[in-house]
Amino acid sequence: MSSMQSHLEGQLELSLNPEYYEVVNESSQHSGPASESHFKIVVVSSDFEEMKLIDRHRFINKLFVDELKLIHAMAMHTYTPKEWEKRQAAPDSPECSSKS
Repeated sequence: MSSMQSHLEGQLELSLNPEYYEVVNESSQHSGPASESHFKIVVVSSDFEEMKLIDRHRFINKLFVDELKLIHAMAMHTYTPKEWEKRQAAPDSPECSSKS
């Protein structure tokens, strides 16, 4: 597990008290030498119940404002417990079109 991945997980735990979360380092699926450049975040929290989807993403962007200066891409999948109960999984990430 990368240090950035651990850091992101810790921040999610502290800030959202999630019922479920997952941080996936997807950097190896993309072109370039960076080993901590692409992440996928799945978060299930009752804190999202009163938020629109855009506000959930704004919350995550604000939470990771400094980290996003170092990360090229972060896919965010944010759910309430009720939404997660219906889905039980986040969508797969698309393949990188520029991977060689």
